[in-house]
Amino acid sequence: MHWLFSTAVLLITSAGLQQEPAAAATLNGGWNYAIDSFNDGVTGINVGGGEFEFYGIAIKETSDKAYVAINSNLSLAGYADPWADRGNVNYGDLFFNFSGQNFNTANTNRSLFAIRFAAGNDSGVATTGVYSNVAAKSVTSTNLGFRNLNLYNTRVVAGGGTPSMGDLAADDPYFQQTGDWTVLNSIAVGTKVGEIDFLTPETLKVMGLDFAHFNATGSQTIGFSFDKSGMPSGSYIANFFAECANDGIAIKGSFQPGVDPNVEPVPEPSTVLGTLVGFGVAGLARAKRKNQRQN
Repeated sequence: MHWLFSTAVLLITSAGLQQEPAAAATLNGGWNYAIDSFNDGVTGINVGGGEFEFYGIAIKETSDKAYVAINSNLSLAGYADPWADRGNVNYGDLFFNFSGQNFNTANTNRSLFAIRFAAGNDSGVATTGVYSNVAAKSVTSTNLGFRNLNLYNTRVVAGGGTPSMGDLAADDPYFQQTGDWTVLNSIAVGTKVGEIDFLTPETLKVMGLDFAHFNATGSQTIGFSFDKSGMPSGSYIANFFAECANDGIAIKGSFQPGVDPNVEPVPEPSTVLGTLVGFGVAGLARAKRKNQRQN
């Protein structure tokens, strides 16, 4: 099993959590990074350093594309476990929230966007890709996971770890912390609006990705890109959890408005003025030459 509680663990309350403070997203080499605690992944009875340790997430954008990179110890093939319903525990889906509301409110309003990037997970949508109008669900109960984030945080502290959610504190009210099966980590339904293209670690390195700059050196670096036209511009919080909620990470960022290839760009006023002046000078020169020939 992925988690184990003792009576002593259950007596620890969230008020006693010694949390790593949330850090603002950090820019380096054109990438926006959120770095997680390095000892808050729960694998079996162990805390820190196992297959479910997530180290960081980074996002980069161009005028028309967004690029996502994840550094962790969990491969896209998932973690084999005969006790899980499918015999495998994988990444949940990656959610983007542009609404300015907390996650549960945005979920109720169907204003979430999400990306299914792990083809072998329990997502409610059929294929990998970008989705809008998303409602989220919890799949922790079928993956031997935590009923809520408070229990996860408590287990990490009891095991000597430091719970964190990247750019958010471990107990940030952005996520529901208590209740039964309240870690919403998978797409339930959504409308597909785009595809994703996977990127190799070598390609990501050429693009300037450098998790090692932050000492984030998980065994797996997963990357993919997508067309920004499938999402709005503006500020967002993006996050994902393991399907068992044994670790998770969130990042704060923003997308600049993209360029619509079907719309002709509007020239800058200075460009228009320069063009008109150029035409005027050329016209005067032609008129002068004409007068000289007539004389």
